[in-house]
Amino acid sequence: MSDQSLPPGALEALQRPSNSGDRSTIRKLSDFDQGLLAVSASHDKNLGELTHKFDLLCPRNGCGSVILKAGVGRCVERDSVELDIAKEPLHPDLPALPDPPATTHWWLVTPNIMDFENIGFTKPVQKDAVAAQKLKFLICAECDLGPLGWCEEGGHEFWLACSRVGYR
Repeated sequence: MSDQSLPPGALEALQRPSNSGDRSTIRKLSDFDQGLLAVSASHDKNLGELTHKFDLLCPRNGCGSVILKAGVGRCVERDSVELDIAKEPLHPDLPALPDPPATTHWWLVTPNIMDFENIGFTKPVQKDAVAAQKLKFLICAECDLGPLGWCEEGGHEFWLACSRVGYR
């Protein structure tokens, strides 16, 4: 045993949740009158390409962990993906996504998972017998809320549902 002691307040700081900042400013996509247009911005270098102008957060009240810093993800409209298990009720902070083959908007993060500030993954899931690739669902690394999005196992594209993240 060491004779060294912790500095005053160190133990309390270690026990305090890492996301103890102000969470009152988390806004969901549905809170914006102009929807996706209100949370996205065009980059001069790639005209027409939209990125998010806000940090993306865990949408759970009381969490609000920063998932992705502003400007990292690119807006893409593509086929919806079935992320929810039909037997389990959907968490109130996670709106339902349209059923495939309908499209929805996603924040695409590529090519590296290290672009995220704080993200977690589920174990690989085989959605159906026809699908060749297994999916991993993206979840909040702090509180495990999800799925917020998905990626293919071993892939380099990470998809966050625009409607399933918070904005600040």
